[in-house]
Amino acid sequence: MINAVGSRNLFLMLILISSAKLFAQSGAQEDLFSPNNRLKFANHLYSEKDYLRAIGEYKDFLKSTDNDTARFRFANSFLRIGRYDEAAQNFKILFIGSKLEEEAKLFYYQSLFFSKDFNAFQSNYDSRLNFPQKYSLTLDRLNSATYFLSKTNLPSEAVLIKPFEDSLQTKLIYFYQMMKNPPKKNPVTAALLSAAIPGAGKVYTGELTDGLIAFGATLLSGFLAVNNFQHDHNFRGWLFTGLTAFFYGGSIYGSAASAQIYNARLRFNLDSEIKIFFEERNYFLPKIDL
Repeated sequence: MINAVGSRNLFLMLILISSAKLFAQSGAQEDLFSPNNRLKFANHLYSEKDYLRAIGEYKDFLKSTDNDTARFRFANSFLRIGRYDEAAQNFKILFIGSKLEEEAKLFYYQSLFFSKDFNAFQSNYDSRLNFPQKYSLTLDRLNSATYFLSKTNLPSEAVLIKPFEDSLQTKLIYFYQMMKNPPKKNPVTAALLSAAIPGAGKVYTGELTDGLIAFGATLLSGFLAVNNFQHDHNFRGWLFTGLTAFFYGGSIYGSAASAQIYNARLRFNLDSEIKIFFEERNYFLPKIDL
C-alpha cells in the first residue's frame, strides 16, 4: 500500500515538473517574440545594414505598435535596397502628426530622385507638394540635380545654379553651357569635307592621324592608277583605280561615322562628369542618423 501511494506521488511530481518546464519554455518563447524584442532585433539588423531582414522585423513590430522611428527605419530600409516605390509609400505615412514629418518628406523626395522619376520629383517640387521647409535648400539642390542629370526642359542657368555656393557655380555653368550648346560635329559637314579633300572630315572630327592616312592612301593609289595607265599597264591601272575609289568612298563614309561617334562620346563623357560631380558630394544630402 505504501509503495503504491509513493509511486502515485512520484508520478504526480513528475507531471508537475514537466508542466512547469513547458510553461517556462512557452513563456520564454513568447518573450523572445515580444514587440520589444522584435524592435531591438530590427534595430540591430538596421545598424548592421542588413536592411532586407530588418524590413521583416519592423513589419511584424508595426502590426502591433505604432512607432515613428521604427516606421521611418522601415521605410528607409526599402530606400537603401532600391525598392523606391515602397519607400515612398511608407514615408508618406509619417507626413501628418509625426515628429519625423520633415525628415520623412525629405526622404520621400529622395525616393523619387533615386528612382529617376525626375518628372514626379519636379512636379512635386514645383507645386510645393509635401515640401519639407526645414530642408528647403537641400530640395532646391536636388531639384537642380534632376535637370542636370536628365538634360530635359532646362530652366534658366541662374535658376539652376542659385542653390549652390560660389565655388561650385563655375563648374555648373560649364555643365549648363555644354548641355545647351554642345560642340557637336556635323556628319554632313564631315562627309563633304572628305569629298573635297580625302581625310579632311576625319581631321574635322579630331582624328588627325586617320585623316592623314586616308589622304595619303587615296593620293598614292590615285597616283599609281594614273601612272600605270600612262605606261599601258591597264590591269594594274584599273586595280589601283578601284582601290582609289574604295579609299575615297571609305574616307567619306568614315568621316560621317566619325562625327557621330564624336557626338556620342561627347554626350557620354558629359553624362559621366555630371554624375561623378554629384555622387562625390552625395548629391548635397545632409547626414541624418535615425
